[in-house]
Amino acid sequence: MADSISEINCAESVTIAQVADIYAQLLMAMAEGQAIQINLGQIERIDTAVIQLFYAFYRDAQLQGLVVIWSNPSQLFCDAVDRLGIKAFYVE
Repeated sequence: MADSISEINCAESVTIAQVADIYAQLLMAMAEGQAIQINLGQIERIDTAVIQLFYAFYRDAQLQGLVVIWSNPSQLFCDAVDRLGIKAFYVE
């Protein structure tokens, strides 16, 4: 595992309006080449576009050999991902 961890904290509401900002944060974290922790604990609203972004990011990070830590996923996040049938991507 890397020497340090890049941390990304999600707000209570993560919608398509925030996708560009979240994407930029994810790319910067990936460029640092260290483990990435994404705190999902505050999420009370999430759009499918954000879940798709997280899924694509996770796959890209895996291809680069980076560790992604899904920290404290809220129940709403878990339920939304489960409904989409892609639960396995955020379970470590």
